[in-house]
Amino acid sequence: MNIKYMMLALVLAAGFATAMAQNDDAAVRQRINEAVLKVYDEQLAKEPNDYSTLLARANQYYYFGRVDDAMTDVNSALALIPTKEKEMRYDALMLRARLFDQQGAFEGEIADLTEAANLVPSSLACTDMLAKVCLKVGRLDEAEANFKAIQRAEPLNYDAMYGMAQVALKRNDFEAATNYVDKAVGLFAAEPQVYINRADILERMNQFEPAALDLVSAFSIGDKSGVALQRLVTMADVHYDQVMSALGTTIDKAPRGGLFYYIRASIAMDHFHYGQALKDLKSIIDNNLYDYHSVFYKAARCQYELMQYVEALNNVNRAIAMNESGDADYLLLKAQCERRMGNGDNFDTAMNTLSGVAAIDGKHLGTLLEQARIHIAKRESRPAMIYLNAAIDYTDQPSAEALLLRGWLNKYRNNDAVTATADFERVAQLNDDTAHGLRGFALHELGRADEAKQWAQKIIENTSMAGGEAYYYAAALYSDMGEDKLAIEAFKKCLANGFGSLFEVRVNEDPYVNLKLVRRLADFETLVSQSQINFQERR
Repeated sequence: MNIKYMMLALVLAAGFATAMAQNDDAAVRQRINEAVLKVYDEQLAKEPNDYSTLLARANQYYYFGRVDDAMTDVNSALALIPTKEKEMRYDALMLRARLFDQQGAFEGEIADLTEAANLVPSSLACTDMLAKVCLKVGRLDEAEANFKAIQRAEPLNYDAMYGMAQVALKRNDFEAATNYVDKAVGLFAAEPQVYINRADILERMNQFEPAALDLVSAFSIGDKSGVALQRLVTMADVHYDQVMSALGTTIDKAPRGGLFYYIRASIAMDHFHYGQALKDLKSIIDNNLYDYHSVFYKAARCQYELMQYVEALNNVNRAIAMNESGDADYLLLKAQCERRMGNGDNFDTAMNTLSGVAAIDGKHLGTLLEQARIHIAKRESRPAMIYLNAAIDYTDQPSAEALLLRGWLNKYRNNDAVTATADFERVAQLNDDTAHGLRGFALHELGRADEAKQWAQKIIENTSMAGGEAYYYAAALYSDMGEDKLAIEAFKKCLANGFGSLFEVRVNEDPYVNLKLVRRLADFETLVSQSQINFQERR
């Protein structure tokens, strides 16, 4: 390798690593990047054809995600690097292959990797990249040949075993695919990645519970990347019962593994199964399995949603006492509990608690919205508007909830339909077609009923999560539109999917999204009575 190129790269990399270790702040990283690039720029201003510096700058661009700039430099470098500089040409081809991969230009990537392999035939890194891109584009024979080459050099390479399993799976040879990943687990039982790999193969074979068990195994033995847990949570959105069953199996085998109860409770909460979550959280608390403030906070959230306000307040107070650094969300929940206790209008106590958020987070979106709602409930429009304006200014992308609520306040309390329409238009134009984007409610207020109904249907079709959230929003919207038949049908499906917030079903009347009008429909009480299990503590 060119000595000048090597020394320049080493010096800059060392300086960069030292600075990164001292401060991981994004602004500092950017300043370091600019300083490094300045060195390269100055060198290239003196010697435009200095291919070693062009390649070094291309690597720097690549590291910071500037793909187009990196591609320009590496192309220039490859045009200048002499054929005798095999190692440098290899480095440049490998970099361009990575850039092609990011651009989805897989044939260009294969061509560069093939040339790089000819230059350095012993490079397993190149062989690995070539195997994976061939697999990606369906060139299975080539992928298999390259994975086998890795296995010949490293018979215990579990990544190559995973690659072979993927090749077999694409050929519908499920037995071979399973054998490859089983072998990897057998050889490396203490390595989290082999379980993640096998989970992927099993999931593609629609074996969701065994896949979930492998993901549980991965994070239980120390997956520091967090990939296993994230994949488990994502899987639960579509295959909730299988994931919960896998966690149940794990808990049965390790009944004092507090972390497993916590994960299962968190997933249940994400799917609005508050009674199910509370059962696990109480198991942690009662058996002293996991002593951390978030356990008490989550238990309090479940109890609030189940209208157990006194118990919720006790637990959130314990969470607040345990968390020395403070948490605005904890205070927000405390205020919500205080507001709902007794006759449900303890506004002054709740507002006093919310005032303490400023010491932790001077501008907390949830708190601003809660303060606005309290003033709306007290029919105090002016202070409510102050909090809503602050909530809308919270980020560059304004909160749809805050805009919708301000529009509601202007239209129905301030009799200012023109100003309200502007906010409804902004919500309708936000690039968010999820339930939380609330576009359907804004479209309804704008008189665009057909579009509002289409939105409701779309969020139902696009939501894979068990728990009935999309049906909850649809029921609220249909009832606002006077579509009682559609509203009660959506509410029925909401409960059938396990929606477990008794507070939303029975109590909440805060604008804008609520089931207030659904409660007046003839079948409401019957449906709630038939769905009592949704609001009970259970596994």
